[in-house]
Amino acid sequence: MRRALAVPAAIAALALVGCVVIPDAGPVTEGQVDTSVQSSDLVFLAEEPAVGATQEDIILGFLDAAVSPVDDFSIAREYLTADAGEAWDPDAGVLVRSGDPEVSLTGETAATAVVTTVRAVDEHGAARIAEEERILEFRMLRVGGEWRIAQAPDGIVLSNYHFGQLFRSHVLHWLTPDGTRAVADVHWFERTVQTLPGRIVDAVLAGPSAWLAAGVATAGAPDAARVGTPEISGSVATVTVNSAQIEQRPGSLEQLAQQLALSLRSVGVREVRLRIEALDGFEATSADAAPIDEGEVDQRPLVLEGTTLRPVGAGASAIDDVGPVLASIGATSFTVGEAGGIAHTGTTAAWIVPGADPVVVSADAGVVPTVDDSGWVLLQERAAPQRLLAWRDGERAVLELPTGTGRVAAMELSRDGTRLAVASTDGAESRVWIATVVRGEDGRPTSLSEPYALPQIDGTAADVTWASPTQVAVLAASGDAAQVVLLTIGGDADQLPPPEVPVRAIVGGSEGTSTLRALAEDGALLSLRGRVWMAAADVGVVRLVATQQ
Repeated sequence: MRRALAVPAAIAALALVGCVVIPDAGPVTEGQVDTSVQSSDLVFLAEEPAVGATQEDIILGFLDAAVSPVDDFSIAREYLTADAGEAWDPDAGVLVRSGDPEVSLTGETAATAVVTTVRAVDEHGAARIAEEERILEFRMLRVGGEWRIAQAPDGIVLSNYHFGQLFRSHVLHWLTPDGTRAVADVHWFERTVQTLPGRIVDAVLAGPSAWLAAGVATAGAPDAARVGTPEISGSVATVTVNSAQIEQRPGSLEQLAQQLALSLRSVGVREVRLRIEALDGFEATSADAAPIDEGEVDQRPLVLEGTTLRPVGAGASAIDDVGPVLASIGATSFTVGEAGGIAHTGTTAAWIVPGADPVVVSADAGVVPTVDDSGWVLLQERAAPQRLLAWRDGERAVLELPTGTGRVAAMELSRDGTRLAVASTDGAESRVWIATVVRGEDGRPTSLSEPYALPQIDGTAADVTWASPTQVAVLAASGDAAQVVLLTIGGDADQLPPPEVPVRAIVGGSEGTSTLRALAEDGALLSLRGRVWMAAADVGVVRLVATQQ
């Protein structure tokens, strides 16, 4: 069994004696930069153990050596005894730290390192915010008169800077339970060209992260494993897996090949040919798989101008004009999917289907409701702030909100229908988090997963929207000014240029900031062009910008 990367944070109460630190400021001391191994990426060379180094120096040197993954972290292993060097697993995870590790001797041959973390990445590249103190335990031993580490926690520790230099984000894909839509998920892997395709395949076969698992599916069998290294020729990858795939998931090869092809797209793969080890005739190609919906929508903004609901730009609209109905009820927001749309007036949520009268879902809707393509509406009523109401064709279900999430200020379903983005406030603080929507076999929402935290934002959140399958944009008020922040799931926050006019709503497309729109208080439609929000010249006063699912 592998050792844990850190012991419980409660041990942080231990007194720290004789602390020493690794500086992040000042001159660079990690060594030189070697670009000979990979022409496109930096490789940092760490210092080898110095003769006569103290126990503290050895531990700090070992932690520092994580910046050099060359030759399977050969320099880091020089700080370990032979047995510990064989046992240590650097691929077990990454702790991304802020500030300096502090080392303390707790016995003649025992020591701890206290690390303040901002992010934790597991062995499969899945990241989560982890703003906490971790205690790493070490056992020391003299070897040939020099101190070496006889026991070290698995995984590595990197500063935020080095993590950004050594790791790169890649999007893995899971499936909706019915297998018709892709669900994107950001993972982080080393920038090592030789091993990257294999790491991605392994992560897909390992299955989704815990927070997503209850709401998504994967074509990979529970015991399926990669055999050998993926063979890549041009844009085609040949992947071999063991026989557990067909034993546990017969008939799944095409779908798994397609899932792998989507996940390997970031390394230039467009087709995956999947084979079963030592079994002729059991193979499939992603080229033969049925098309899968990746959540793309019409990139033209859909606006209510007067009594007309229309896209801005050339070409016909694929959405029926329900503008007269929206105008007649005084709608201030509208979210439309394949089955219909949900409008909000500020207090009332109404279901809108072309050619039919509006159906009042709730006269007490607190925030803008959201809907999936099958017609399930999620809304929050003011009388019940700690739960959500799911509604479809008069059928209702209650979903309890996770505890401690604050007051919901805005929410929106992802276009695959599996993830709910929520902006909540607690006093002057705002939090943004994602919850997986767990559904029954008939697609009925039954519960929400535990919240997956996104980076902290400043100001009071007022609106939230999906800007792409992996990005959420948040509108927040900071004093008298509006700000827009782009948050990447499993990634960082990007502060976008602030609009120079008051803004009441933001609406995303599916291609990031290029399709993000803001609705000004005066009814102007704003688009981000470079570093400036520009008003559309060919649009009059807009009552609302619709969200297209």
